[in-house]
Amino acid sequence: MQSSNPSGVSRRTLAKAGIFGAAATPLLAACGNDSGGGADEGDGELDFWWWGSDPRHEYTQQIIDAFLAKNDGITIKPSPNEFDSYWDALNVSVSGNNAPDVLQQDDRYLRDYADKNALLPLEELDIDLSNIEEGTLKTGQFDGQTYGIPTGVNALALVVNPALVEAAGLALPDDKTWTWADFMQFTADISASGAAIGNSAITFSNESLFNVFARQRGESLYTDDGKLGFTDATMNAWWQMVLDMGASGAIPEASTIVESFAAGQDQAPLATGTGATEFYWTNQIGALQSVLGSDLVLLRVPGESEGSQPGLYLKSAMFWSVSRTVSDKAAAGKLVDFLLNSDESLDLMLGDRGLPANTAQRERILPQLPPDQALAAAYIADLTPDLAEGPVVPPVGSGTAADIMLGVFETLIFGDTTVEETTAAFMEQLSAEIGA
Repeated sequence: MQSSNPSGVSRRTLAKAGIFGAAATPLLAACGNDSGGGADEGDGELDFWWWGSDPRHEYTQQIIDAFLAKNDGITIKPSPNEFDSYWDALNVSVSGNNAPDVLQQDDRYLRDYADKNALLPLEELDIDLSNIEEGTLKTGQFDGQTYGIPTGVNALALVVNPALVEAAGLALPDDKTWTWADFMQFTADISASGAAIGNSAITFSNESLFNVFARQRGESLYTDDGKLGFTDATMNAWWQMVLDMGASGAIPEASTIVESFAAGQDQAPLATGTGATEFYWTNQIGALQSVLGSDLVLLRVPGESEGSQPGLYLKSAMFWSVSRTVSDKAAAGKLVDFLLNSDESLDLMLGDRGLPANTAQRERILPQLPPDQALAAAYIADLTPDLAEGPVVPPVGSGTAADIMLGVFETLIFGDTTVEETTAAFMEQLSAEIGA
């Protein structure tokens, strides 16, 4: 691989590219009100914040309208936003003790905001959680309290263009038994056929995928007490795999990888029909199929049967949280309950915020799901019996992990650092961020 970066694309550009979930701006000086947990009953006025695309904004407003029609005396000020802008605005709002009453949260930042006393323990609200599985609820719990209730669940998958696999003269692998070595050979064979790029490598810089690899080895990205939970040997093996795939032609040269990052998800090789495989979350399939214009297949991440435990897990797509300074606890509790449990809400939301955390609603809406969400639902249903318990809530400072991993990945693929140096840089930088 080349030893320089001719593209001139910065790490910040890569982080903003939208591939596999971009990292947001780190939480700055957010600090909630230490004096209490909001008002039990107030004037019924709620600020409601979320991020997403225009279709999400439209149906969420419809959910709000349905909620207000059933709840006289409550008013809602909606504040939709894009992902990156959302976190910048939320940081400013919380820092000024003017946090939104009800808000979407992400697992990378849940503990950050809770530790800054910005989030209300949701045990204080009247929300029906009877149809949400314990393992799902645990993804928003730490220190004995619940700071986020999952909107729904996703899982990682290897997304495959079957037409390109066929064009390469290959068959789809048995994803319940295949190894990482099998994956490396499979993608190398696709590239060698000339039909497509076997894999673009753009997600090998993502900490969530590496976490699956570490979990397969009995390790994890983080420990229960907020330290790094993997050995340097495991991360060395990860980076060596990237270099070996580069040498075999399974992935493109460094400058092409960087250009694919910068192009964004809609122009990534899988979406444009020039790449055969890529790792994504299941709720991203619809957007990819829409751009590609043809069907995709979901396979399990390689290595699930060869390690000490399965690495895959059900991830909370996002969370509903409530501000510590909420103006009206009763009204906020009603809104969150409606979002999680009502037919009106889930008929509109379907699987856009992950397959519903409410398992009864998940089952009820299955016949209504569009094809891409039905594909994800079938994959998750098949996968769930084989999963191990999910990872812990990431520690404070973990929101920087994606940017850090992108940075060290770039130095590796351009030949500026060795495998060992790349691992050491990642572990040193992330340890500093999380105070490990």
